[in-house]
Amino acid sequence: MRRLHGILPILFLLLAIYQVLGQNSWPSRERRCVARHKCRYQVDFRAMTKGNNGCPAPETYCQNIHILNDVPDISVEETVNPECGRPNTRGVTFEVPNMDGFAQEFEFPWMVALLDIKGEYLGGGAIISPEVVITANHVTNNLTEDQLIVRAGEWDLKTNSEHFPHVDARIRSIVRHPGFDKYNGANNVALLFLRTPLKFTQHIKLICLPPNNRNIRNLDYSRCILSGWGKKSFNDFTDMNVLKKMELPIVHNNKCEYQLRRFFGYTFQLDNSLLCASGELGKDTCGSDGGSPLACSLREDPQRYELAGIVNFRVLCGKQDVPTVYTNVGKIRDWIIIETNKNLNVSARTS
Repeated sequence: MRRLHGILPILFLLLAIYQVLGQNSWPSRERRCVARHKCRYQVDFRAMTKGNNGCPAPETYCQNIHILNDVPDISVEETVNPECGRPNTRGVTFEVPNMDGFAQEFEFPWMVALLDIKGEYLGGGAIISPEVVITANHVTNNLTEDQLIVRAGEWDLKTNSEHFPHVDARIRSIVRHPGFDKYNGANNVALLFLRTPLKFTQHIKLICLPPNNRNIRNLDYSRCILSGWGKKSFNDFTDMNVLKKMELPIVHNNKCEYQLRRFFGYTFQLDNSLLCASGELGKDTCGSDGGSPLACSLREDPQRYELAGIVNFRVLCGKQDVPTVYTNVGKIRDWIIIETNKNLNVSARTS
């Protein structure tokens, strides 16, 4: 009995130590989804492609012990007179390593998604002024202003957990190029005039327009960037959730015309309003990429981009020596400026 009385205090002490250690150790091993900037350690995009442990793309699966509870929330700040064509190459609030084939968070602030009134993704577009989005004519075909929504400031279409919220803008009017030819893709462009101007922030900005008939030598056309939410490859069954990013080379029109004649016949001619890109294995537009921007960096300032092309049409997806055709924005710049000035002036007079 005396021995038991001597052992009991030791047992109680061991139990207390176990409870303290258990409270401090075991919960720390537990994980939960938190905003990426609130976790001390980050996982690369390979984990995200495997489901991201059930977390949405803007969040990470973080051990409790590594959660930074004292980090403040990130606020959206309006940008006054933003410089066009500046990407967020390292994201806005976080950077994910090894993002091969995908854009960083809000990397291309000029990118917009075009949705129907049910919120279904239809195609892409680009912001060229606070009140104007440019896209392809065929994306808006047979749709009225009330049947389309422009979503700016988007990255992951399947979640609303981004640190900066997206903005859904309604359309006041759609102006389609009168010279659009559905048979050869000529002048495949439409301008969407918004009811309310977009407020520019870190994650919503405009892309530069090229000068009229841009000289190809003034652009770094060796690697341009396509962004969009269309399928990543021909074998995918659905469009992307997270914005994809692909570096593509421009294919000179003569070569593109020659390569496409295998499919359209030897009389096929590439219209002067078009340009071509890609033709590399596994890198191309797929699925619902119509209207998405092809951005090329400026030789005089490689960190800035201008809108070289708009996804127009393709024959095959991601096949070697089969380029995709884009509307050449430099060739239709005069029309863009005339229609923008005309429609914005009309809006100002009637408001």
